[in-house]
Amino acid sequence: MTTYRAYRLDSRNRIQTGQWLEARNDDEAKEQAEDLCGEGSEAIELWQATRLVEEIDCDPE
Repeated sequence: MTTYRAYRLDSRNRIQTGQWLEARNDDEAKEQAEDLCGEGSEAIELWQATRLVEEIDCDPE
């Protein structure tokens, strides 16, 4: 398993919260990070160490 860090961002791209994720690969980590969208989050940044894996836009619902 690989350790990732997901950051929930607000509308100003400021970090609201961060959460550690454990996943087998980038795709699995992206799925877990998408589940963090909601409650005022505009986007999620997913990092593995110093590598930006993905910037996920959260759909307003």
